[in-house]
Amino acid sequence: MKTNQQTIIGACPLDCPDACSWVVTMEDGKPVKLRGNPDHPFSKGTLCVKVNPYIKYSQHPDRLMYPQRRVGKKGEGEFERISWEEALEEIAQNINQTIEEHGPEAIWPYSGTGTVGFVQGANGGGARLFNALNTSVHFPNICSVSGHIGMSYTSGNAAGMDPEDLAHSGVIVLWGTNTLVSNRHLWPFIQKGQKNGATIVVIDPVKTKTAQRADIHIAPKPGTDGALALGLMQALVENGGADEAYLQNRSLGWDEFRSNTLVKYTAEATAEICGIDPAEINHLAQLMATKKPVGMRLLMGMQKHAGGGQAARVISCLPAVTGDFQRLGGGICYSTMNAYEWDRDALEGTALRTKPGRVLPMTRVGQNLLELNDPPIKTLILWAANPVVSNPDSNRVRQGLAREDLFSVMIETFQTDTADYADILLPSTMQLEHADMHDSFSHLYINWNEPVMPPPGECLPHTEIFRRLAKKLGLSQPSLYDTDEEIARSALESGKAAMQGITLEKLKENGWVRLNHPTPYQPFLERFQTGSGKFEFRSEKAAADGLGLFPNYTPPYEGAGTTSQPMAEKKTLALISSNNNFLLNSMFANSPDHAKSGEPTLIVSPADAVSFELTDATLVKVWNERGEFIARLAIKDEVRPGVAVTSKGLWAKHHGDSGVNATIMERDSDMGQGAVFHDNQVRITAL
Repeated sequence: MKTNQQTIIGACPLDCPDACSWVVTMEDGKPVKLRGNPDHPFSKGTLCVKVNPYIKYSQHPDRLMYPQRRVGKKGEGEFERISWEEALEEIAQNINQTIEEHGPEAIWPYSGTGTVGFVQGANGGGARLFNALNTSVHFPNICSVSGHIGMSYTSGNAAGMDPEDLAHSGVIVLWGTNTLVSNRHLWPFIQKGQKNGATIVVIDPVKTKTAQRADIHIAPKPGTDGALALGLMQALVENGGADEAYLQNRSLGWDEFRSNTLVKYTAEATAEICGIDPAEINHLAQLMATKKPVGMRLLMGMQKHAGGGQAARVISCLPAVTGDFQRLGGGICYSTMNAYEWDRDALEGTALRTKPGRVLPMTRVGQNLLELNDPPIKTLILWAANPVVSNPDSNRVRQGLAREDLFSVMIETFQTDTADYADILLPSTMQLEHADMHDSFSHLYINWNEPVMPPPGECLPHTEIFRRLAKKLGLSQPSLYDTDEEIARSALESGKAAMQGITLEKLKENGWVRLNHPTPYQPFLERFQTGSGKFEFRSEKAAADGLGLFPNYTPPYEGAGTTSQPMAEKKTLALISSNNNFLLNSMFANSPDHAKSGEPTLIVSPADAVSFELTDATLVKVWNERGEFIARLAIKDEVRPGVAVTSKGLWAKHHGDSGVNATIMERDSDMGQGAVFHDNQVRITAL
């Protein structure tokens, strides 16, 4: 029998730089095949091992299908089925009671990155509802904020080049990014550059999959990236690699920075801080001076420590010193997100708020739930987030969620570790079942996701849940009831240059549209996006913010680069929790098709295995004063002595009821209250 087949263009919803466009093949109204969109300039017809089984994952038998109410103790995960009417009525009554007794700031709307769409994600309909209620303001600081702020002081924008233009680079520096795992669709552009003669340099404490493919790998101690960048700049000055003409014409404060800061960072002094050979610094500096242009790609790993913001600030200075911001294939890109000129006020409904709200950083779940009292958090409404697994100091997170006087609503697709603590558990749709719109932090395209099928069971999109809740609360503001397409239009219609000519109709027709930026995208060719219009080594704004007039190095709190008691004397290692090749944060950890994510593993160097008297493939306890987890030991040369590596994202309930984040401190980086996941000292005990 002949089947009725069609294809529908959509987009991956995950918290990943690549923001892929995909194509769903439908047969008789059912999705049967998922592939990358061959017409998309960045995805180019491929997806990844995480997303390839997405259709099957959306049909997982453990998928949440109906609203539920807790019947057991918090954390036990015992629920009974209820109707949507019952669920919304109970939630609305609780919200009203909380506002009456404690004020609206006792409500925390907590959104994660389970989907990063502009309709269903943190910025969409949920933001409008909670602005209308004047609740506390959720601050999404867990990922990239430190790097963004650091680079804002120098160039004004973290989108300093189009990553696709690494194909034109003479030297490609991948700093703090395991591109083949976390940004794999960029790799073909890097390979094109390599084919054209580029040298690939990876700077990472671990010899990752990407580092193994590089021409040069430099492995500094975790948290010493800023010092390394300062040392490279000093070496450039010493070998004549600094573009003095460019610096005198296009920068502010160069002479002072060079004379007062850089002179302290000789190759020898820098090597001592970073734990590398001075020859590595001099060789890379010579390469950067002679093989133009230098193109740099940073990702979030290098800024998740005490000095993360300063590290990004310092590293961003390198293309200014070499003069490569003026060359195609030269410059630096941390994130292209700032290239998107959305109307965020219209999207989020900021005008609905009648008074400022208390700002709550998402990394401080434990502290905010256990210590705030003016007012305390009494109602937590959480969607697309799994903080028990993904947040620092997970033991404190659990303690906060276990409060009997806390009313928690969790909107989820599966019963995660966090969902076990819900009072009301609501089933949400997945990407095949709702409309959404996506940006990227690795390219310059907007993607549209068209739903291909109706929601299963009683699942609802986030936007529809918030529309129904607004109605149950008796709210009358019209924008709270906008359709998904109206929400998308509000973001697109900013009137700004990058969005000119981009309509929802065009986006839906093609599935993706490039931002209205010139090709090639070289935003700093004529002017930097700073107050002076120049690259600012000297930043009055940073000084006013208490972060120093000039970029400098800030050591980690307790990682391998700390200046406190040597770790070897304390018998501790610096622990890095890297991305798992088969998971995206904690997504897919419950999927048999992603079983290669495996059990918790701890990788140490052969030297440290001898020092700690550890045996390969045995179980070990990894611990500090904050918490502990159990892992299988792997002894490999890919990590340097003094460093241990594990992966994040595995659900605690599947692995001894604990994970790596039990050991990580709930503490802020130097800028933007960023998380410090890679600033962690642990002990290891054989079991």
